[in-house]
Amino acid sequence: MEEQVTGRQIGIKYGVIFGLISALYTLAMAMARIQLPFVGMFIQWAIVIGVFVFACKEYKANNGNIMSFGKGFGIIMVASLIGGLIRSVASYVYFIVDPAYLDFMKEAQQNSPFGPPPDQGNAANVEGMMAFFTSPEFIAIMSFLMAIFAGLIFGLIVSAIMKNEEDEF
Repeated sequence: MEEQVTGRQIGIKYGVIFGLISALYTLAMAMARIQLPFVGMFIQWAIVIGVFVFACKEYKANNGNIMSFGKGFGIIMVASLIGGLIRSVASYVYFIVDPAYLDFMKEAQQNSPFGPPPDQGNAANVEGMMAFFTSPEFIAIMSFLMAIFAGLIFGLIVSAIMKNEEDEF
């Protein structure tokens, strides 16, 4: 008799996969000092959606091609929580090991067209806010929250598309 694979097992497996791929991408961009504001966002979305689709496909393959919307959403949320935690911890550790990257981020933000306003009267306030928003702790927390948010949004979409409910008659 074949052992039944649970949604939680698949969620954990794909959460680790999502966390490792996402952490490797984030760390590679940080080490290379590459900033891809819009393109990078789409690459992250492709990683997220790809992992979620593969998680749902594996669950369906192991459960008679049947998956409810709720089961798919649950699998995706487990994957996004675990993946977000792994990515956040990896980013935090990297930012502690390489604090020069945080200086690079601050400089890139100041030189961007969306940087701080030219008014020098608020220079102390702007510097204080930039120090807070580019701290390793804030970045790690926001990375985790964004993974959860991605799990909610993309989880709803992927689960709705991938569901295949059992016939009721």
